[in-house]
Amino acid sequence: MGFGASLAFFVVGAVLAFAVKWEAPGFDLQAIGWIMMCVGVISGVVTTLLARRRRTPSDQVVEDDLVNTVDMRDQTL
Repeated sequence: MGFGASLAFFVVGAVLAFAVKWEAPGFDLQAIGWIMMCVGVISGVVTTLLARRRRTPSDQVVEDDLVNTVDMRDQTL
């Protein structure tokens, strides 16, 4: 899951846990909301750790490109 899915799980879970007052027989919507919020937080942490692991210094390639610049104000025609 990415950051967007993690945030969506958290937001939908928060709505279910705090804003919905409707009761469904056999379902505890507040508990489902709390579970979805926990899934959102855990998946956000895992996504962050995996994204950080992909960017290790050994994977980065650095190239030095020197560009010669000429200041046209110093030249006389």
